[in-house]
Amino acid sequence: MIVLFVNKNNASESISPLTLSTTPTPYPLPTQAYDSPSYFTTIFGQIFGKRNQSVDPSQITTDGQRQAENEYFDLYSENGYLPVDVQWWQKESKQVYEYVSQRLGATVSEKVIVTFVPPNSGNCAPRGTTFHEQQPVIVIFADKDTSKEQILAVLAHELGHVFIHQKYENLSDVALNEGMATWAAGDYWKGWKGVDFNSGVVGFVNDKTYLPLFQNFDMSKAYDDNSPDCIIHRDVLLTELASFLDYLIQNYGSEKLAALFDVPQPELTNNQRIIYPPNFKDVYDLEFNQLEYEWLKTLFSLSQ
Repeated sequence: MIVLFVNKNNASESISPLTLSTTPTPYPLPTQAYDSPSYFTTIFGQIFGKRNQSVDPSQITTDGQRQAENEYFDLYSENGYLPVDVQWWQKESKQVYEYVSQRLGATVSEKVIVTFVPPNSGNCAPRGTTFHEQQPVIVIFADKDTSKEQILAVLAHELGHVFIHQKYENLSDVALNEGMATWAAGDYWKGWKGVDFNSGVVGFVNDKTYLPLFQNFDMSKAYDDNSPDCIIHRDVLLTELASFLDYLIQNYGSEKLAALFDVPQPELTNNQRIIYPPNFKDVYDLEFNQLEYEWLKTLFSLSQ
């Protein structure tokens, strides 16, 4: 049995998609107001390519050395740091580009710069970052102990951000952006995690690690430096979001998804960052919590 809790004004509703025959009460996602910019500095720094202290993309081509290239990528290293075999990289990165490009139906006219840096420490260390400069820059945090499967999955995910940035100009929503980039990684994510998106979600529900998307749409659990489970939560939420977006694509089509991705942009009002939620109701005639219910019900009907 799936139990999904939806909270609204300190009230809760327990939903069992396997037994209920009607969708739950609609609860709109709230508009969020934040006083502190730290949360957005952390998340937007990883998703939307804001500069951080450890990587300066403007210096990669200036201070680094170009180690390899193909028709899609320029591979740079700084101080000779390169934890991958060049010939392997040239072949595999080309395949990643063509896979993600076909999956998203997008491409970019310029080459993408890729560089590697040693992994960061901490509970919430990033595994990749994308900078949307004049020429897109992908940074992969990896060393000799990082599996090839992880490197390719991270490349596919970050390349997804490159294409998404071009194709969906107004997609500033963190959850949808991260979920779509994970969806774009598709087979590479499966190759890394050993399970596809849908089966992964079914497993989360069965082992009680499922994180309800309605309650976690702000993605704070995925970027909480104080939580030792931050990376685990991030991977759970990314897998769930990718599976959910695949459900929307398969059942409602790409045009409606594009309409959903045209989200109201954040605003700064009275020293507060105002974040407006995506308008699920107008696009799908259902609120997000209702779509989450329908998606889970569909997953478990397919898994029987």
